[in-house]
Amino acid sequence: MALTQEASDELLVMTSMYFESATQDSEHSIIVKLAPFEVRFCLDSESRPLIEISAPGVPGSSKASLKRTLDFVASQKPGDICLPECIEAAQEFIDVFNSSWQPSHSAESDSEEVPQRQPEIPAVPVPEIYGTDTLLDRKSVFQAHIARIDSKEQAMAVLDTLMSNTKIARATHRIYAYRTFVTKDGRNLALHDCEDDGEHGAGAKLLQLLENMDVRDVMVVVTRWYGGIHLGPDRFKHILNKARQVILESGLHTPK
Repeated sequence: MALTQEASDELLVMTSMYFESATQDSEHSIIVKLAPFEVRFCLDSESRPLIEISAPGVPGSSKASLKRTLDFVASQKPGDICLPECIEAAQEFIDVFNSSWQPSHSAESDSEEVPQRQPEIPAVPVPEIYGTDTLLDRKSVFQAHIARIDSKEQAMAVLDTLMSNTKIARATHRIYAYRTFVTKDGRNLALHDCEDDGEHGAGAKLLQLLENMDVRDVMVVVTRWYGGIHLGPDRFKHILNKARQVILESGLHTPK
């Protein structure tokens, strides 16, 4: 039976967001490679993920434990596709597994260990971070996050926290802008900055949006996973629309 449009879009979104590790092997399924595991998610006619685990050399008990974990995550949202939640849960499980598992190597093996990224402990408290849903256009995926901040250090702590998420760390671009005010010598001075992260001009446009909406004391990060098709000016429209969405939906829009 054919998939619903929602299910087809979800498969495409996940393939774009995890382009380095996910491949769509059929109309109904994707395979996500998270070494040493391969996890196959197949959507049936009801758009529920059916999960298959492959991991040569890994104890069967570990594969069964991952399968139970993902089945439990899927069961928490009956009727929903919940692929993002399942993939995130798989990544978390495998990160923990890899931290303690020591695979056997032959004496001739000369493979090098791949260093694991260790999230930095922020020097300042990290505020609550709000996120939007994803937007898909021609295999590119866009998502925005926002947090209340009062300093550059806090803005960078928000960015570090987002970067500790494997999905966001693997994104093509993480465009951000922050805007706040500080008091110095009795004067209220603007403190702001922005970053394109390779999407030329996007950071400045995002900061201009914050100024035009008179949004204060916030850090906004818009993430793009490039899908291989150039979007032209539409990419800026999507970046700004997702930023505007997260500003309004978060309740942090408090113009003076």
